Amino acid sequence: MSEYEGYYYEPRRPKKKKSKGKFLAIGLTVVIASGSLGVGIGFGSAMYTQINSVSAANVTEVMPPLGISTGLFEPAEPVAVDVSAITASPLNTASEATVISVIREVSHSVVSINTSIVQRDFFNRPVSRPGAGSGIISDSDNEFIYIITNYHVIENAESVEISIDDFISVAAMPVGSDRESDIAVIRVSKADMAAAGISEYSVATFGDASLIEIGQTVIALGNAMGQGQSATLGIVSAKGRAIPTEFNTLVETIQTDAAINGGNSGGALVNLKGEVIGINTAKLQGLGVEGMGFAIPSNSVKEIFNEIMERSTVQRPFLGIAVGATIDEELRVQNNLPALGVFVAEVTRDSGAGAAGIRSGDIITSFAGVNVFTIEELSKLIPMQAVGTMVPVTVMRRDGNSYQELTLNVEVRDANTVRTF
Repeated sequence: MSEYEGYYYEPRRPKKKKSKGKFLAIGLTVVIASGSLGVGIGFGSAMYTQINSVSAANVTEVMPPLGISTGLFEPAEPVAVDVSAITASPLNTASEATVISVIREVSHSVVSINTSIVQRDFFNRPVSRPGAGSGIISDSDNEFIYIITNYHVIENAESVEISIDDFISVAAMPVGSDRESDIAVIRVSKADMAAAGISEYSVATFGDASLIEIGQTVIALGNAMGQGQSATLGIVSAKGRAIPTEFNTLVETIQTDAAINGGNSGGALVNLKGEVIGINTAKLQGLGVEGMGFAIPSNSVKEIFNEIMERSTVQRPFLGIAVGATIDEELRVQNNLPALGVFVAEVTRDSGAGAAGIRSGDIITSFAGVNVFTIEELSKLIPMQAVGTMVPVTVMRRDGNSYQELTLNVEVRDANTVRTF
């Protein structure tokens, strides 16, 4: 059965030289199985290549002898051919020259990201592993350039570095992120880039993803498989595809058959004007699946980017139920449960729910004074609460052979916290 590709990590590509200044490392390679995968931006200098249709209008060419004779052994006469009416077909507007020009220009706005990711081994010991991803230069000021990437690219990273030419690496620092939309913003010092000898970079131009058409030619750029910048060509296969994120939310995406592989996460999906219309995020993999990649639309990214730049975070009210399930009447009867509600399978560590004492096995029956019967109802109520408020949550908890009802005061916390590398 097909499923979205999950997290995995690729070895770093050996660098020929690195900046002498301090650097952190950037580059988790996750083509998320969540989609958040939803995105767009619109900042910086206009740098795109206009698409010019090729035309041979008003050109009359005398063709060389075609070897056609009017009689046996008679020499062929030159034939005059008027090609003034010949123009390129619409399919030829995506000419090699256009694609090459777009890739050349946009490549200065796309960065490779390499990270050092901390994970836990079987014995719960911290283990550092390399990761790879991509990013898009989205804004700049006097001191920094700002790069958009996927949240899952830098998640759990203890160090992050970026490279524009695949050889020289420069340290990156976090600005903010939004787990739910899978968007993060990092920054790099212009002084560090100058010290490393990096001068060829530009701010990407973001287009309007709402204007894209199915069948439109697109190019995906990014750090595929952690091997440095690469580009693939394809078309827009579908619009408005909802795919699940790691955080149990659905994100609307652009579907494309342009190859998107591990390490492409956070890279650019561009049109033939050189405008970024999406951030490459995920691909569908499985037996018989081919050419199904997904990108967060640029319009969505723009909103998240602006909020992160303004506040360093996007506030997302968060209860802390990592895994839950609806207990309907059939399930209640089959398992001899005391009530309908939301079964708590797992509680997120360091969350409001965990701090208040909600445990795995509890059944949530009421939230903020409202009876809840399904996980969907609970999911709608949580965002209505202000971050930092205390909310009463009623649970049924097993106590030996019976259940007791408890009401716990739970702090609604922010799912996004400002972090450092």
